Amino acid sequence: MTIKFDPRKSKTPLPDGIRETDLKYPSWKSKDKVARDVGDYGSLTFYETAGFGWCLATLSISRARRSFTTDRTYAVRVSDGKTVRVGAGPHVTRTIQVYVRESRRKALQKYTDLHQQGSVSANTIRDRISSRRAEGAEMRAEGRRSWRWSI
Repeated sequence: MTIKFDPRKSKTPLPDGIRETDLKYPSWKSKDKVARDVGDYGSLTFYETAGFGWCLATLSISRARRSFTTDRTYAVRVSDGKTVRVGAGPHVTRTIQVYVRESRRKALQKYTDLHQQGSVSANTIRDRISSRRAEGAEMRAEGRRSWRWSI
């Protein structure tokens, strides 16, 4: 669910350093191409949330399986760089797609570095969770319990 951004109706500004022109994909005639090695093939997804402020999406957690659930993703808070989980629920007030062009690469370097940092952090969290699940499945298969009952 992508909400169309209209700066005239917006109460909050875009994150620092992002222009309105960064939200539009360059035309095929333009010599200024999108930097393909940044983010998701040259684009960064930002969520504006009620509690966290602006968050930069890094790694998808799960796709919605039913119509009443939402996609979830790991994201990085722009304000302090902490890893958070964000869905497309009611706490998300706005979603924007920023296209990093070659001419704007230096100006948006802060966000590309933040995206790289957040991807590493999100992968670490995902590995830790999957290892924990695998160990639990192994213990159940062996008939062990992780706790000891004294009867």
